[in-house]
Amino acid sequence: MIPRPRMLAILVGREARRLRKNPSALLLLGLLTAIAVLLSLSRPGPKPQMNCWVVYSEASPWTDLLRQRAANNPRIRVVSMAEVKSLSGFRVYPPHDCVIELVGQVSNLPAPPEPDQNGQIENLPHDQKINLRFLYPGNDPNVIAPYLQWFWPATAEHFGSTAPFAATTLPITGTSCGAVMERLKQSSITELMTEEFIATILLIIVLFVTCCHLQVSFTSQDRERGTLTALVLTPASTTELLLSRYIFHLSLGWTACAVIIGILRPVAFAHPLFWVTTALASIGLVSVGTVMAALARTQAAAGVLSLCYMLFGGVIFYLATKFSAFGSLKDASFESYSLPLLFLSLKQNLPLEKAPGLINLAGLVAAWTVAASWLFRQRGWR
Repeated sequence: MIPRPRMLAILVGREARRLRKNPSALLLLGLLTAIAVLLSLSRPGPKPQMNCWVVYSEASPWTDLLRQRAANNPRIRVVSMAEVKSLSGFRVYPPHDCVIELVGQVSNLPAPPEPDQNGQIENLPHDQKINLRFLYPGNDPNVIAPYLQWFWPATAEHFGSTAPFAATTLPITGTSCGAVMERLKQSSITELMTEEFIATILLIIVLFVTCCHLQVSFTSQDRERGTLTALVLTPASTTELLLSRYIFHLSLGWTACAVIIGILRPVAFAHPLFWVTTALASIGLVSVGTVMAALARTQAAAGVLSLCYMLFGGVIFYLATKFSAFGSLKDASFESYSLPLLFLSLKQNLPLEKAPGLINLAGLVAAWTVAASWLFRQRGWR
C-alpha cells in the first residue's frame, strides 16, 4: 500500500505533540545548542608554533651537516624517511608543521659543474638531480620562509653555489585524506580539541538522542500502553506508522544538526559529504532504535538497551585500539565510518567518490533499515 501524505501528516503531528510533553529531551537539545553557542563565542587559542621536518631518503655528508646545523634549533628535526609514519603511500606529518623532503640518491652525486663565462650552469639529467619538496601547512607558502633561510645557507656550505636541485613547493594539507583519518585514530583528546572535532561529537550526540533514544522511548511507550496495537486497528497501515516515525525523528535530528553546524561550521553546508553522512548516520540510528524498541517489552527495558548500545559501542571502539581482534567487530558498526566521515566533511570539501568507507556505511545502514522494517512488522506493534 502506497503511504498517504494526509495520514503521514497526522501521524507525524502526533509525534510532535508527544515531544512537547517530553521536557527532558527538549532541555538536552537546548543544552547542546548552548554549548555550540559558547564554543563559537570563545576565543580561539593561540596556534602552536610551527616546526620543520627535514626528511631524507638516504644519509650523506650533506644530511650530516644539516643535522649538525639543526642541533641547536629545537624547531628543526632532521630524520630519515624510515622514521616517518606512512599511510597508503603518503607520509603523515604532525599538523601545522612544514616539511623539507630530500628525495633521491645524494651520496654518490657527480661533482656539480662549474658555471660558464655567462654564469649559466649546464642542465643535468633529471636522474642526477636532488629532488626537493617543500611542504607547507595551510594556504600560504611563505610560512616556510624562516626555515628556508636556515636551509639554503647550510646547503650552500656543502655544495657551493652550483647544487643540482629540482625543487617543488606543495601544500601539505592536500596530500591525502588518509592522513586526516590516521590523525583522528591516533591523536589524544587534547590534540583533537579542535572546532571540527567538538562539532563532530555534538552531532553524534544530537543524532543519537533524536534518532535513537527518542525513537526507543516513544515506540516502547506506545507498545507498553497498547497504543501501537490500537493504531494498527485504525486506517493507518503499518508502513505509514513506521514511515511517519522515520520522518519525524529524521527531521528533528537534521534540524538540530543544521542549527549546530550553522553556529560552529557554516561552511560545511556547502559540503555534500556532510549531508550524505548525516542522512546515513541518522537513518541507521533510527533503525537501531526501532530494533531495540521492537525487542524490548517495556519502556524501562528499552531505555536500558539504548544505554547499553551506546556504552557497548564505546567499549568496542576502545578495545579495537588495543587488540586487533576487536577491529572486525568495530568495522561491523556504521558508527566506525560515520564519525570519521563527519569529521572529514567538516574539515574539507571532500568529493563523495573519494570519501573512505562511504559505501560500507551505506551498506550497513541499509541492512539495519531492512532488519528494523521486518522486525517492526512482525512484532514491533504488538
